[in-house]
Order: sequence, then C-alpha cells, then structure tokens
Amino acid sequence: PGTFAEAYDKLAEETDEILAIILSSKLSGTYESALNAKSLVEKECRIEVIDSLTVAMGLGLIVIAAAKAAQAGANLDEVADLVRRAMPRSHLVAYFDTLKYLAKGGRIGKAQGLLGAMLSVKPILTVKDGEMSPLTRLRSRAAGMDYLCNFAAGFSRIEELAVEHATTPDDADRLVERLSSVFPKERIYRSTISPVVGTYAGPGAMAVTVLEAEGK
Repeated sequence: PGTFAEAYDKLAEETDEILAIILSSKLSGTYESALNAKSLVEKECRIEVIDSLTVAMGLGLIVIAAAKAAQAGANLDEVADLVRRAMPRSHLVAYFDTLKYLAKGGRIGKAQGLLGAMLSVKPILTVKDGEMSPLTRLRSRAAGMDYLCNFAAGFSRIEELAVEHATTPDDADRLVERLSSVFPKERIYRSTISPVVGTYAGPGAMAVTVLEAEGK
C-alpha cells in the first residue's frame, strides 16, 4: 500500500481525480494494496480503483484506451465507465510451452486439470472471470502459433491488437507479420511479458490480445 500511497500523493499534486486500473485480484494482491492505499493519502483527491479481472496486455489495451480518453478531456466518471465497458471486450489468449511455472507459482486457476499432461502438450489458456482458464491442448509450438493467429482472425471488428512474448522476440515478429493480414501491422502493439508475469508464464510463452470494437 505504501508504494501506491506515494504514487497517489505525487499525482494529487497535479490533479484532483485519480483512476487506478489494476490486474486481476484473483491473480495478485495488488488490487487490495491499491484499495488500502487510498486511506493513506494525505492530500484531498478522489481516487477510484478498478479490478480489471485480466492481466498483461489484456490490461494494457484497456489502460491505453483509458489514457487516450483522459487525454481527450474525459473526466474520471467517463473514463471509469469506458474501462468497465472495455473489460468484457478485452480477450487474451496465451500459449505456454509448459504449465510448470504457473503451477509452482500457485496461479494456475482452472487450468489445474491440464497438469497431468503438461509434459506432452502445449496448453492454450485464456483469462476468464479473472482466472487462468484452459481453452485447448496442442502438440507443437507451430500449432500454438496457428491457434493464436486464428483466434485474432476470428474477430470481425478489432479496435486494438497486441502481441507479447516472454523470451522469443523472433517468434513475436513472425506472429505480427502473420496478423498483418487481419489488422494493420503498424498498429499492432508489441510487448515483452514482464518479469513478474514471466515468472509464472515461463520461457517461450506467447500471447495475443484483442480489444474488440464496441457495438455491432
């Protein structure tokens, strides 16, 4: 909470409204820390904290959309409403070379049932209701990359698209090239999975996130 309180206090010198959008409370205690820090802030400032129920670029694309709205002049209530509308439209699918690291870190969630076969398969997971949830199991990394491409291609209206990797930037480059057939290459966000998330994802992990466009 102390780190959040320091950040809030510093921001409160420049604004009277703060919105914190946090990774899923079911995957981390960060959300609780962000909430508890509100009571430690010395300056008068309205602070809203939202549990995004997602992680990595599933969260990142929501934050980018919120930042753009704020820069365009939206107030806190308007940005918070945008975030809540964006949350169900943010779809993350991740490829893992192994579930070993996710299991060791205690963040395996509903993918627990895949553990028995984790040495012989390449699991594909998503984030559902704030937890890691299994989608399918594949036999090779190549099949995993095909799955990620087909996942993105299945959306008829894409607002934003992101590709992230843990340790394989060349694979990420190739994935971006393939995805350029469904979304402008220059608009695809590239990200490296953070060290903390990478601890659970393990080497070789890859993910694609689609922020689905609003409306029909």
